[in-house]
Amino acid sequence: MLTIDNIQVGYGSCVVARHEGESAFAKAELTAILGTNGAGKSTLLRSLHNGSHLLNGNIRLEGLDINNWNPTERSRKIAVVLTERHFSYFLKVRELLELSRSPYTNFLGKLQPLDHERIHAVMQSFDLESLFDRRLGTLSDGQLQRVLIARAMVQDTEYLLMDEPTSHLDINHKADLMFELREYCHETGRSMIYASHEIQLALALSDKILTIHQGQIDFFERKELTASEKLEKMFPSDYLAFQRGDIKFNFPK
Repeated sequence: MLTIDNIQVGYGSCVVARHEGESAFAKAELTAILGTNGAGKSTLLRSLHNGSHLLNGNIRLEGLDINNWNPTERSRKIAVVLTERHFSYFLKVRELLELSRSPYTNFLGKLQPLDHERIHAVMQSFDLESLFDRRLGTLSDGQLQRVLIARAMVQDTEYLLMDEPTSHLDINHKADLMFELREYCHETGRSMIYASHEIQLALALSDKILTIHQGQIDFFERKELTASEKLEKMFPSDYLAFQRGDIKFNFPK
């Protein structure tokens, strides 16, 4: 299980967000991280991945401090999709997905039949077979985003950390992707923790909601959050109003 205990995350001596007490990210659940721009959503995700922005407190994976995990062993437990894209655009989709199996291959990087089976299963699930031999630089932003998510899925980990997974996607692909990811987590016992500005989708599909507001990290059950006044306080606007009955923000008539 992935747990946080009295953490502070940020940069240098600057604390961006903090959480008091101990909380856990349960398996077989989707947890959305909601907050305004600059609230610390991406910073928290990076801290959960490898403790890189953890200033105080403890983040533990299966009881062991996140910083004490061997990188290879940790990569068998946690896959991450961030907004930064550190790879060569000359790579083919096939090559990128093959690289994501490196935590399971020998030092020569030789793929086994099980690795190929996993790659093809994910390609079929994400309807990416037609892109298999395309170079990353030839893909649209939406196609590339789906490939990057497929790369995380090919890694076959217990935890998926994703920063804005639906960015660059059309509205139908946003919904399709999130429903597929929720079904995957529920059926396989995996856990997905993702930062998003897609509030409507998060409220409709997530099992838990983590909010970052005024530097404070809080966990909510979905119904608990929508019944409170938290969302209005987090996203105040003269032009939008949160309708609790519809569980969404509406423009006033």
